[in-house]
Amino acid sequence: MLPVSTSSSINRHSGISSEFLTPAMPTDTSGVLLRMLALSEDARRQQAMSGEKQIMPLNLMTLLLRTMKLLDSSSLLHGQRIAAISSGVAKLMGWDDGQRRQLEVAALLHDLGKLGVPEHILKKPGKLNSEEYDFVLLHHHAAVNLLQAFHTDPAVVSMLSMLHHDFDSAGINVPTAGASTDLPLGPRILAVADAFDSLSSPKPYRRGMTHKEAISVLEEKSGSRYDGNIIRTLNRWFEAEGDSLFRFADPFQASETRLEMTDQQRNEAVLLAQFINVLYQFQVLYDGYFVLDSNENYCIWSDGMPSMTGLPLQSVLGRTWQPVDVQLASLTDDKPSPESREETMVGQMLKNGRAQFGSRLCRVGDTRHLKVDVYTMPILASNGSVQGTVQLLRNKSGVRRQSREYVELKLAATRDPLTGVANRGQLETQLRHMLEDYHSHEGTRNLSAIFLDVDKFKRINDNYGHQVGDQVLVDMTRLLQHETYSGEIIGRYGGEEFVVLCPDTDLDAAVRRAERLRHAIQKSSIGGVSTLTVTSSFGVSTAKLGDTVQTVLERADNCLYRAKETGRNRTCWETEVVDDAALKAAAVQEQQPQFAEKDGLFEFREKIEVSTSLELTAMKLQAFIREYKGDVLSIDHGNMKIRLGSLSFTRRWGSTSAKQPIDVCISFGTMRSVGQIDGKPRTVHQVSILVVPYGKVSEAEAFAGRCMVMMRDLRAYLLGS
Repeated sequence: MLPVSTSSSINRHSGISSEFLTPAMPTDTSGVLLRMLALSEDARRQQAMSGEKQIMPLNLMTLLLRTMKLLDSSSLLHGQRIAAISSGVAKLMGWDDGQRRQLEVAALLHDLGKLGVPEHILKKPGKLNSEEYDFVLLHHHAAVNLLQAFHTDPAVVSMLSMLHHDFDSAGINVPTAGASTDLPLGPRILAVADAFDSLSSPKPYRRGMTHKEAISVLEEKSGSRYDGNIIRTLNRWFEAEGDSLFRFADPFQASETRLEMTDQQRNEAVLLAQFINVLYQFQVLYDGYFVLDSNENYCIWSDGMPSMTGLPLQSVLGRTWQPVDVQLASLTDDKPSPESREETMVGQMLKNGRAQFGSRLCRVGDTRHLKVDVYTMPILASNGSVQGTVQLLRNKSGVRRQSREYVELKLAATRDPLTGVANRGQLETQLRHMLEDYHSHEGTRNLSAIFLDVDKFKRINDNYGHQVGDQVLVDMTRLLQHETYSGEIIGRYGGEEFVVLCPDTDLDAAVRRAERLRHAIQKSSIGGVSTLTVTSSFGVSTAKLGDTVQTVLERADNCLYRAKETGRNRTCWETEVVDDAALKAAAVQEQQPQFAEKDGLFEFREKIEVSTSLELTAMKLQAFIREYKGDVLSIDHGNMKIRLGSLSFTRRWGSTSAKQPIDVCISFGTMRSVGQIDGKPRTVHQVSILVVPYGKVSEAEAFAGRCMVMMRDLRAYLLGS
């Protein structure tokens, strides 16, 4: 974790003249940007002189954290808790030290934008309304742009720029036009950690929630706002290391207490607020902008520029401006975009030092253009020399920056109102985009669709009522969200029919995915009625060159129909060759977990099918044993025996999993599954589990609960990607 220093000010580290650190109030935009560029140049020099790439120059990191601590120490403690949570979760998910360090820095700085937000909004004794939320969110984006200017690691900038995007299994990602719907893991971890700590912390209008309450709230939004896998990983981390968060809490300090500030520190705080507020104004008034330094190197590429030009942030940071980056053509003639430096608006401004304004056609990709107003402004020194450039673009089509209220309306129009996943229209839109990508790669990338239907759903409605029927669909959706992978999109096609779109997945893998979902549905409690058992039938198709949305879904639907006609609760797919003997073998795998008791001795049996190699499966099993501090008792020819947990001195089971020891016998085998794909047999590995208690168990329910929790976690390890 980074230290927060309150010692020397930045001019001692950087040698920047004090005139750049003493804000004059009021000051003009050019003067504020000139000071920002001075710090940007200092950061560039430090990065160049450093022996190895820094996540952020140390003096600027110290400045930002010191100012945040002086203005609102509770906000910095919040950032430190998020850093601890995020780092712990990332470690469980296999991130290396360098990646976790980037995540920690992003967590510490995620509230930097609040330096420019008035206190009456930050301290409001109630929830923010939509306008206040947008106000704070735009300041967040302004702060992310400031971090660009400070030569912060692009990975940190990218994580923070996507922090407030929804993780949506419906494939809906509205906040940034043109953005990928596949939200990276970093911002997903930060979002869950931020929400968990916010829910756990007391607010002026509510008490802080307990751990169980906070997790419950997060799980309600899993698959839409948050990633369910990360929520479960956070829960495991908290059980093991949650006490470490007390290091970043100060319950005895009054919330209104502020640390004493020197004149220099006060000037630094005002200066940072000026930076953020100027960039905030750019965010509010324009759809995209960029800033160049005196050497024509990019300092800032705003989050709106990718949708205006087609160029992502990573393609411009750290390099020099080129005339073709923003291609602006005349509205009145057919002249192409200027290619020479002198013909561009930036080039003309640099030549004569005067601001330029005009309406142009801005090229986006190969065929699309936007009508834009373009304002190119010089950043002038006191002697009139040009020290930098700002170009501001405003879309004239009438499509303005989207408020949170607009985003919510957009999501409502594209989501199924009962289950919250994509509705039929959104599902087909996402599949159309995926097919375009599939065809652009000439079929070298795989794409599959899984069609599923709840078996005998009408009978559920007739016997238990429509309220239970609705609950079945909601529970089914939640299970699909938990069992599918990032990048896959779930949609309700209509009634009790669902579709899962699986990019980069061939037919063989998609069939295995469907079988795993089918088993999970059969073994889960769905609908909230103990006497109700829900099953589903599946059909699987894979994309071919020349396919349309309709042809892909039609083939999957035909396979689903065959599954229902041949007995339900099974999976059918294209090119399937049915093997009766294999079907009987597969039926054995569908048995429910078996508990047995004889003469007071308990045992539990279960089987898991995995499609990965035995070597990779063994590695995953080793990771499971390490995390749960298991002891390997024996290994012999594909059989392993491990012990999880330990007894107290009474030799009886306790009330926690750690004090409920079990011996787990694991054996590996290979079986041939229910058919063939393209003439090749499908092979999966079967892992057999036998669990017996170690020590004295008083109740069968305690042993059964212990086994089910262990199997849930073991299954997550062995079946996880």
